[in-house]
Amino acid sequence: MMKKYLLYWVALVVLIFAACQKELSFELPNTPAEGSLQSDITGDCLPKTVSGAYAVGAALGAANTISIDVNVTKVGTYTISTDTINGYYFRATGSFTRTGVNSVTLRGNGAPFAAGTNNFVVSFDSTFCDVQVTVTQPGVGTLAGSPNACALITVAGGYTPGAVMGAGNTATVQVNVTTAGAFTITTDTVAGVWFTYSGALGAGAQPVVLTANGTIPAATTTGDKTFKVKLGTSTCTFLVTVAAPGVATLGGAGGACTPITVNGTYNTGSALTATNTIVVNVTVTTPGVFNITTNTVNGYSYAFSGNIAATGPVTLTGTGTPVAAGTDNFTVTLAGTPASTCTFPNTVNAAGVAVYTVDCTSAVQDGLYEQGTQLNASNTVDINVNVTVIGTYNITTTAVNGMTFSSGPGTFTTTGPQTVTLRATGTPTTAGANTITIPIAPTCTFDVTVDPPLPTYHWQFTVTNAPQTIYRGENDGVALGSNPPIPGTSFVLLGSNALQSDALAIALIDLDGTINNGETYSTSATITNVAIFSYDLPSPLTDTYSADPSITGATMTFTVTNHNVGTKTITGTFSGTAKNAAGQVITITTGTFTATYP
Repeated sequence: MMKKYLLYWVALVVLIFAACQKELSFELPNTPAEGSLQSDITGDCLPKTVSGAYAVGAALGAANTISIDVNVTKVGTYTISTDTINGYYFRATGSFTRTGVNSVTLRGNGAPFAAGTNNFVVSFDSTFCDVQVTVTQPGVGTLAGSPNACALITVAGGYTPGAVMGAGNTATVQVNVTTAGAFTITTDTVAGVWFTYSGALGAGAQPVVLTANGTIPAATTTGDKTFKVKLGTSTCTFLVTVAAPGVATLGGAGGACTPITVNGTYNTGSALTATNTIVVNVTVTTPGVFNITTNTVNGYSYAFSGNIAATGPVTLTGTGTPVAAGTDNFTVTLAGTPASTCTFPNTVNAAGVAVYTVDCTSAVQDGLYEQGTQLNASNTVDINVNVTVIGTYNITTTAVNGMTFSSGPGTFTTTGPQTVTLRATGTPTTAGANTITIPIAPTCTFDVTVDPPLPTYHWQFTVTNAPQTIYRGENDGVALGSNPPIPGTSFVLLGSNALQSDALAIALIDLDGTINNGETYSTSATITNVAIFSYDLPSPLTDTYSADPSITGATMTFTVTNHNVGTKTITGTFSGTAKNAAGQVITITTGTFTATYP
């Protein structure tokens, strides 16, 4: 049945591709951007910011995002995405207009179906990095003051016609949490602005800060605007006053900020807190509402939004996480017509040494471990750690059965529970269970199972994209013959590895003959000698490499090196390019197969 479905699918692809050729010939393809995801030595995205609440059964929305940095070497269009885990994934599309480090925000899609920590692989232009997202059970609570005016409401920031909402624009409401968990709190949209919160809350009465989004239209009239807050079926209302903007200039406008005070400590990988501020001087001509911001440099920035009544110092609060040590040069902008600007430098220090414990009971083995086979980048163990002090780390296990597992040197950028990927090196010499020790006080152990080698490998190929990996296995099903109404002869090979945690599919379709020695088949062909290639990576990687006539920019060539009709055996080679689920090009070399059909 799989053979029948596969062949019909190939035939449909050929017909659709041929029909679309004329239309496609008139389209000018976009130029894809090039670059690399920023990551630490363990493969974790650096920096990585997870926003929003993730609850079982709750559909993800605009507040559910992950932000990562990309070092762009060539401008152009991009698609950056993750794999799909636990029913949801993240994705972003757009265009890079400048080279260097760019921050990209990927929006979540789908709905988690189980609680726990999910490790996502972000991919862009053949580079990869990891981000961990924690899913909790949904919380239950009510808004104080519901269903009337919100009790104990506090509105911060400035709201003027034409103002763009920033970090300083917030509304703090009181929430009575009866069941701890993940919460999403939103308002309606009024005058182009809405407020949101998404995150986890513990039980009890507590204040929750909602962040403003959007832009107030320039034509908006001044005065009070009424917003309705929603938490499940609980609602309450509050007022935001839209006021006329003030007029002022920054001290040192046009040059260095005078005076300037930078507060707080700045370390690579350490998120800024309320102590990280700058103080600038503002000369006020007309009191009113002001928005003062800086550009984002090295992963962090500063902002102020609110009323200023008189000339004097103004404090801007920092947000973000510094990426690298060194001196960062900022520009402060006081919005107005014209805008007032000044500049200042700030120094970021190198990170210290992290303090953490390792939970070996959480260890999850990935990859194929075979006796006598050298381990590669696909051989890993994911393990949970609890970080109490951020900083650098280096984890290396004792050597057992020719194998060593390590992660680092790297940097923990946040405290609390998180996942580390230990990457294996060496060659196991015997099959069976192995107890691996991590010699970090307190020491702990985990088990890794080494399989005996397969008696025969029917197929194998190498993916040269970093990390370079060899995949191989046995045949699960082979077929050769005709399949009316499709003319000619079709050859299909289905295979998997020793653990049956992957799936290979190869199809060669000769529409005007049979499968002969020396013939070549291409995934770019549309008339005859058509090929299709599909490979589902070993679980839990959840990605697929594909090449067929419907996929542009992916071309693989298969060569039949021998077809022995007497033994009913077909052997061949293949190489070329495929594409993964995110559309990145995957280079495949040294592919071979041997198949005996019934």
